[in-house]
Amino acid sequence: LRAGARRIAKTRIQSADGRIMNTPTHLVCAACLAQAVARSNLSLFHPASTRRRILILSCLCVFLGLLSHFLLDLLPHSAWIARITWFKPLPYAWLIPEALIGLAVALPVLWFAGQHTRYVVLGMVGGLYPDVEKVLSVDMHIPDAFVLFDWHSKYLTSRDGGLPVPLLVGFEVCLVVVCVIAVWRMGQTPAAAMQRSPVDAPEV
Repeated sequence: LRAGARRIAKTRIQSADGRIMNTPTHLVCAACLAQAVARSNLSLFHPASTRRRILILSCLCVFLGLLSHFLLDLLPHSAWIARITWFKPLPYAWLIPEALIGLAVALPVLWFAGQHTRYVVLGMVGGLYPDVEKVLSVDMHIPDAFVLFDWHSKYLTSRDGGLPVPLLVGFEVCLVVVCVIAVWRMGQTPAAAMQRSPVDAPEV
């Protein structure tokens, strides 16, 4: 896997500027998966104690967030948010719009998550971590010993698939909208019809 990543990588350049998929996409896709898993009544959790159920589900949400990140990175995409130049004079100016727009998307998603907010947060953490690690590795040069996913975080690739940028932006915006709506819909179960998930139900 590492050898394949190195073959794909063009170079280990000095900045992650414009070379990562946009933060909101990773956040909302991870949140959507975490919300779906958290509200499902999986038989996997029935024999376990409440504390163990919460631990298993928490780890699962983080894992799904990580998995969604790597799968999304395989899709053609354009890091158009990082190319916004409003904050150009500032250091790491490309990170500021990523952070602001990511926050603007994450806050309503957390509001829509309802009773499973904590699991959605964990999913988001998993979904965002690989790019946080990439920025720390490429831009801030942290020691390699602290890099968990070196095949992802040490190398930067351009993956637009030769497609026009407007098409890539439109696809990504549609994906974000669909995931936000999905999180909202899953959090809108009427109280009278809601069945509490085993991970949130008190021990009897």
